[in-house]
Amino acid sequence: MDKKANLILVILISGILFSSNIIRAQVGGLSGSKLNAFCVDVVDHKKIEFEPSFFHHSSKTSWNDDGHLDNIYGSSDSVIHNTGINFRFTYGLWDKLEIGASVSTDLQLSNWGLRYILYQKKKIGIALIAGANIPFGNKVVDQSARLADNLASIGGGAVFSAQFSENFSLDINAEYMAFIRTTNDKHKGSYYINADVGYYILKHQIQFIAGLGYQQSNFAQFNSSILTVYPGVTIETGKNYIVVISVPFDAYGVNATKNVGVMIALTLTFD
Repeated sequence: MDKKANLILVILISGILFSSNIIRAQVGGLSGSKLNAFCVDVVDHKKIEFEPSFFHHSSKTSWNDDGHLDNIYGSSDSVIHNTGINFRFTYGLWDKLEIGASVSTDLQLSNWGLRYILYQKKKIGIALIAGANIPFGNKVVDQSARLADNLASIGGGAVFSAQFSENFSLDINAEYMAFIRTTNDKHKGSYYINADVGYYILKHQIQFIAGLGYQQSNFAQFNSSILTVYPGVTIETGKNYIVVISVPFDAYGVNATKNVGVMIALTLTFD
């Protein structure tokens, strides 16, 4: 295979993967206090969080193996739109543990996760997370083809949170996910690092957030990586609900599509 044909293959594979929910999906079903990074805190004992979320992102360019942008379709006239709604359910146990799940409205993918607090004081905390991403297969599936969208993945990681002041805090998590079977494209696992900083104003009613997310997926013949910026805000004017708004955009990548989008979520808490 010549260099041009190999480049086209890489762009096509990475375009499919990085516009796919299952590859972008990390440990899921867990609560958070900001945007993309998890915090150490868990849902209170015997309480449940229900969160419907809407997302939309668009892409028309892709980073090649050298990190340069190319039009996906050879021109800037065409664009890929991806829109969906997810529902998350998270239950708290003993103020140390939470378990949860999220599912897309098309019922093609489910995310299952748990988080356990190892250490937590007033200013810092450490937690462990683990989970599985399981496709339901709400479509025609060729069982002989081991495609990423048809296979379950499992993984886990660690979470660190720091409270610098009453209004200013930081959350960081690192994760590793891998498919339970070898995929046709020889996927060897994905690494994720996320960090969010937040600052409250108006007596903890509004939180401004800036986040960074990095992910890398390794394959037999190439690697794909992407750096995403997550600016956003949480609105916490009510007692039992939080509105989350984010406008994520990809800043740099290798063998990956460049996306820009919007995410809106409503987090509801029930006793």
